[in-house]
Amino acid sequence: MSKVFFTPADVEITDPTRWYQPDKSLVSRLERLIEESSILDNIDKGDIVAVKTHFGDRGTTKMLRSLFVRKVVEKIKEKKAKIYVTETTGLGLTRDRTTAIGRIEIAEENGFTSQTVGAPIIIADGLRGFDAIRVRQNARHLKEVHVARAIAETDFVVAVTHFKLHMRGGVGGSLKNIGVGCVTKTTKFDIHLPSPPEIDKEKCTECDRCVEICPFDAIENYSIDLDKCLKCLGCAEVCEERAIKLGPWLDGDDIAERIVEAAKAVIDTVGKGNFAFLNFAIDITPHCDCHPYSAPPQVSDIGVYASNDIVSIDTASLDAYKKESLTSKALIKEKFWSWTSPERLVEYAEELGLGSRRYELEEIP
Repeated sequence: MSKVFFTPADVEITDPTRWYQPDKSLVSRLERLIEESSILDNIDKGDIVAVKTHFGDRGTTKMLRSLFVRKVVEKIKEKKAKIYVTETTGLGLTRDRTTAIGRIEIAEENGFTSQTVGAPIIIADGLRGFDAIRVRQNARHLKEVHVARAIAETDFVVAVTHFKLHMRGGVGGSLKNIGVGCVTKTTKFDIHLPSPPEIDKEKCTECDRCVEICPFDAIENYSIDLDKCLKCLGCAEVCEERAIKLGPWLDGDDIAERIVEAAKAVIDTVGKGNFAFLNFAIDITPHCDCHPYSAPPQVSDIGVYASNDIVSIDTASLDAYKKESLTSKALIKEKFWSWTSPERLVEYAEELGLGSRRYELEEIP
C-alpha cells in the first residue's frame, strides 16, 4: 500500500471582512502539499530534473495554469537541482504542435514561458519529434519504445499533470502524461494505431506530396519502406486522396495497455525511484488538453494529489472523480466515454509492477 497525499480545492470563505486569506489559494496549498508529502526527497543537489506538463494547444483554455508549474519549480530549486520544464511534440508534421518551435510558440501563447514557470522550456524529443533512445522490452504490445532523449538523460522527473478525461485513453492522468508525453512520434503512433501506414495503390494519384514531406525518404515507387519509416503521420496529413491506409484508431483496453507499456519503458529508463507525481483534479474536462478547445468541466474542482506511486495517484484521482456529481453542463452524462477503459490503465500498470492500486490517503489542509 502506498501513500497518496491530497489537498482540497474548496475555499469556504463567506465573511466579506475576512476576504484576504492568501493561504487559502490552491497555490499555497500546493506548496504545503509538496513539503508534507516529501515527494521530492530523492532529488539530490546538481540533479537534472524535468518538470513534465502539458502546455495545451492553440485555443485550449482549461489546461493547467503556469503558476502551479512555477510553484513546483520553486520547490525543486530548494534542492539546488538543475531544472527544465518540458513537453514533447505531437503526431504529424503539418500542425504547429508537431515541432519544437510550434510547441514553444503555443506554450508562450498559453502563458508558459521561462519567466512565468521559472525555468527553461525544452522540448524533450527534439526539433521535429524523433530524438529518442530506443528501449526494447518483453511486452504484450510494444516491443520497442522510443523514449524522448532528454527524458532518458534526466536524473529525476516530476509529472505535473492536469487530470481530465480522454476520448481514447479514458483519462489523462500521470500514466498518460508519462506514457504518451515522454515518448516520440514513433511510439505515439504505436500507442494509437495497431499497424504501420500503407499506401493504397488504387487511390494513389502519384502526386508526390507524401514523397516530399517524408523526412526519412521512406517512400519509394509509392510504397512505404517500413525499415525507414518512423510512423510520423506526415504522409497521411498531406494526402488529399486519403490513399494512406491507417487504423483502426485504438481505444478501450488496447490503447490503455499500450499507454502503460510505454510508461513502463520510460520509468525503467529513468529509474522507478526517480519520479514524483502531482495530479491536479481541477477543470476536469471531457477532452484532452491536446484539443484546440475546452468544454465545461464534468464535475466541480476536487483538489491536488501527490505521490511517488504512479498507480496509486491515478487510482486515487479516479476514485475521487467517480464519487463526484456531474455538473449541469457536463458534455457526457456518464462519468467516462463509453468506449474507453480508464480502469484498465491502473489495473495493467499494477500487473506490470509500476505501483499499487491500494493506497492510504492523507489530507493536507
